Amino acid sequence: MKNIEAIVLTAILLALCCTSCRDDAIEIDSMEKEAFLNENREGIYRNGKAMFIYNSSRHQKAANMSRMQYRIQTDEQDTCLNITLEAIPKSTGVHITTSIDYRSPGELISSMNHLECSRIQKDRLWLWNPDNLTGIIMDIER
Repeated sequence: MKNIEAIVLTAILLALCCTSCRDDAIEIDSMEKEAFLNENREGIYRNGKAMFIYNSSRHQKAANMSRMQYRIQTDEQDTCLNITLEAIPKSTGVHITTSIDYRSPGELISSMNHLECSRIQKDRLWLWNPDNLTGIIMDIER
C-alpha cells in the first residue's frame, strides 16, 4: 500500500513539475527567430538579421526601467532606437505590449507591438514579434 502511495505521489509531483515548466517553453517557429535567439548583441533585428546593434565606441545607450524606457542612438543622432515597455517580463513566454520607434536614414519603424519574451539571461531580454519577424535584445539593468 505504501508503494502505491509513493508511486501516486511521485506521479503527481512529476505532473506538477511538467505543468509549471510548460510556460517557459518557447516555440521556435521560424529560422529568423532561431537566428535571433542565437544573437547576444543589444539592438533591433528583422528577418533574422541585425538592423541596428549597440556599439559602445559609437553609440549612446540609456535604460530607465522606472519609466520602462530604453534607447540606443548614434553619437551623431542620425540613427535612434527608442523602446517603451508596458511591463518588464519576469519569465519567458510572457507577452507584453511595446512601443518601438526606430529611425535611421532611409528606414523608419514606428509601431505598437505585442512581443513575446523569448529568452532572459541575467538582465538581458530577447523580445520577439512573429508577425513581422522583428526582435529586440536589450539590457534592462534592474
